Amino acid sequence: MVTHDMTHDQQALVPLTGGPTHPAEAGVEVSSLAGRSNVGWLLLAILSLAGFVVLTLAVASRVVFPFDPPLLALARAWDGWPAVWQAVSQSANIPLIVIGVGLVLWLFFTKRRREAVLVILMLVAVTAGSEGVKQLVARPRPSGTGDGIPGVVYSYPSGHVLEVLTILGIIALRSWRSSRRFWLRAAAVALVTIEVVLVGIARLALNEHYPTDLLGGLLGGIGALGLYAWLSRPGGWAHQRAADSHEARAAHDVG
Repeated sequence: MVTHDMTHDQQALVPLTGGPTHPAEAGVEVSSLAGRSNVGWLLLAILSLAGFVVLTLAVASRVVFPFDPPLLALARAWDGWPAVWQAVSQSANIPLIVIGVGLVLWLFFTKRRREAVLVILMLVAVTAGSEGVKQLVARPRPSGTGDGIPGVVYSYPSGHVLEVLTILGIIALRSWRSSRRFWLRAAAVALVTIEVVLVGIARLALNEHYPTDLLGGLLGGIGALGLYAWLSRPGGWAHQRAADSHEARAAHDVG
């Protein structure tokens, strides 16, 4: 007899050519798939951060990357819309800060305090880490001038790409893990991808970065996202639903 309390994921695991899978067996398979996915996030984080370290050492050693000049020249050929590229570039400044602060406040208000602390640590790490690496590598910008932001003089890595991928990527990941309709979750991921690509193109078109600066920002951002996904996974240190918080449980007990 087939039980009627199988979850949607468990029902998807029922074999097409045999009898129905027992719910307990299906649950084990779902847990196994989730476990492999979680390990994948950790592996992605490790590989991305390792790639970032290798690329940073190469840039610091003044290695010449043959793809830098042609890609930069291609993007510079699109500099006929400086106002547009400036607007795209600025979207990764103040608006991004507002979004990041809003996300942290929302997590606190919904009692997801560990996740809020994790996001704060991520934002501090990518911001301070980006500026720290800039000072260590000391790579001049293609324009030969600063970015117009006090203290931000050097080029590698692209802080714009690193931060927009980290902050908006966290939001997209949270959306993907939600129970919203698939097209809404896919749209969130697509919009974040488009924004990251446009910001990267804008930074090249404005002559503020080399392509390898963008690559460094991407590797760092993917590494940060991988760590966030690993730590906020079900069962992870930062995973805490609002209903699982101490305050929510206390209110439930009183009720």
